[in-house]
Amino acid sequence: MIQRTTNTSSPPSIGASRPGGSMDPDIPIRYLRENFQSGDRIAVVLIQKQTHKVIQRIAGVDKISEREFQAWLRHANASRYEVYVGMNTLKPDAHTRTKEDVAAIRHIYLDFDHNGTAAVQSMIKRDDLPEPNYLVNSSPGKWQVVWKVEGFQQEEVERLMRHLVRELGADPAATDSSRVLRLPGYMNHKYGKPFVVRAETRTSATYTPDQFPRTHADSSGVRTLTPARSSDLPRTGLSQSERDWAYAKRALARGDSPHQVVTAISGFRQGEKSDVTDYAERTVRKAQESLANSERDAPIPSDR
Repeated sequence: MIQRTTNTSSPPSIGASRPGGSMDPDIPIRYLRENFQSGDRIAVVLIQKQTHKVIQRIAGVDKISEREFQAWLRHANASRYEVYVGMNTLKPDAHTRTKEDVAAIRHIYLDFDHNGTAAVQSMIKRDDLPEPNYLVNSSPGKWQVVWKVEGFQQEEVERLMRHLVRELGADPAATDSSRVLRLPGYMNHKYGKPFVVRAETRTSATYTPDQFPRTHADSSGVRTLTPARSSDLPRTGLSQSERDWAYAKRALARGDSPHQVVTAISGFRQGEKSDVTDYAERTVRKAQESLANSERDAPIPSDR
């Protein structure tokens, strides 16, 4: 279980099976209804890994939630088809699932495969990201993190996901708005022994762009991630200056140049400081000194 301070008003977790171990057919239906509105059109994709056969169905979420449709999915899943669902809605006349077919952005998501549990535990400790709505355990040690959102434009949300991937070490392939993720309540057959996909519900909130870190394009065209203002995230006690310093350390540690980081902080704090460039440069210098001290104090590894 991934731990964090829990919102006591959050709904109970979405499991995947009944106490006796049998599959609970209500789980996928509940997940779909919590994440989409009546009338939304979405894609369901079935993939048979052994034969590479792919089946895609585009329909209204009400249709996909019907018992008959879910029975068809269970039958396919029992035949070792993997079951996926598109996380954003499609246009009324869409017959394919491309970026051009996306009608509305409903979710932000990240896919953690490598050291997934540790990466997610580190992510949820961050103070510049809102609580995820769902942590989807897709297979042992692998997680999909999902936020319900509104008010995002397609380019904006894809840019944000690309930067979150870079910061957090998630799968870079899962950053397009037409992406499909595993549907909780079905089996994952990819790794031999079947694994029941489970979703842990963390909150029922729906987030807006100002609750996530902002992205900024500097003069060289390189986009970097800037931290959300502390006023947007009242659950922490950090000042905005402390957030800027923490952001600078992360950005420098991952390889961004000092100039890129200065430009990002300057653009984000424009109008808030009398000499914003000087402030940004001092913040970056302090971050560089902190990183240098950390490296100097690190223990020397043995030759064994």
